[in-house]
Amino acid sequence: MSDTSPQTIKGIFFACLSTSLGGMTVALTRLIIHDTGPLSLAFIRYGLGAVVLLGIFYLVQKRQFPKMPGRDMIILAVIGIVMFASFPYFMARALEDTTAARGALVFTTLPLISMVLGAIFGIERLSGMKMIAVVVAIAGTTLALSERIEDIAPNAFRGDLYMLAGTMGAASFNVFARKSLQTYGNMPVLLYTMFIGITVLFGLALVYEAPLSGSLDFDAMGWFVVFMLGVPGAALMMFTWSRALQLITPTQATITVGLNPLTAILLGAVLLSEPITLHVLGGFILVVLAVILAHVRPPRVTG
Repeated sequence: MSDTSPQTIKGIFFACLSTSLGGMTVALTRLIIHDTGPLSLAFIRYGLGAVVLLGIFYLVQKRQFPKMPGRDMIILAVIGIVMFASFPYFMARALEDTTAARGALVFTTLPLISMVLGAIFGIERLSGMKMIAVVVAIAGTTLALSERIEDIAPNAFRGDLYMLAGTMGAASFNVFARKSLQTYGNMPVLLYTMFIGITVLFGLALVYEAPLSGSLDFDAMGWFVVFMLGVPGAALMMFTWSRALQLITPTQATITVGLNPLTAILLGAVLLSEPITLHVLGGFILVVLAVILAHVRPPRVTG
């Protein structure tokens, strides 16, 4: 029997909102990235998002940071650099080269990459169904990325590789931050790791770009896009995903991940005039099917 309790419905709503916002950020990043640099854009986006989340943490939830041992702080600092410095940079850099649709499809494999990493490090066991899901996901991404689109993205494959690198960074956070998230809570871990990553991004942007004198020189529309990337696309996206996981199971939440590439594909067509092709649609269907297969549990036999 399906669970239609108010808590489940609310949780699924939050998960759908979060994954849809994630798809929006892919299209908006592609829209604005050629007006700035990937380090500068990643810094301002997640810096704005972190400030909003910090306000929610202290002013709305009225909470205090838990005390963390030095060893845990060092481990989380490394995780923060991987998640909130390397991932935002690779995502922004990827979308200089590849399309919103292709980038989002690669990112949709995040739950599967997390699952494989967990199995490699002995945190999760790969069942037969999960291995089938990995094969289906590989087939879907191969189908989507095999299309030749030199006319609109001549370096698309290079961008796809950057997105894959970023997705692996995000998957590392899912795997290695799990214990800390359970111990200290989602918001404290998110905020600490975000501020570590943002600090690194800002330092790198100062060295390699010009965030104080050029690379963040947007017009009014550009700053509106930055606002959408930072507030709904970072703070609200992460807050609603965290809220969803408090109300429903990770399996129920993960199934909504298909809204991420769907939103990116539609916004890419509207905002960027990217074509919606059979390769993209076929890849989308296979990748979403793979995510669902990976989270299907076989029925228990009783008797």
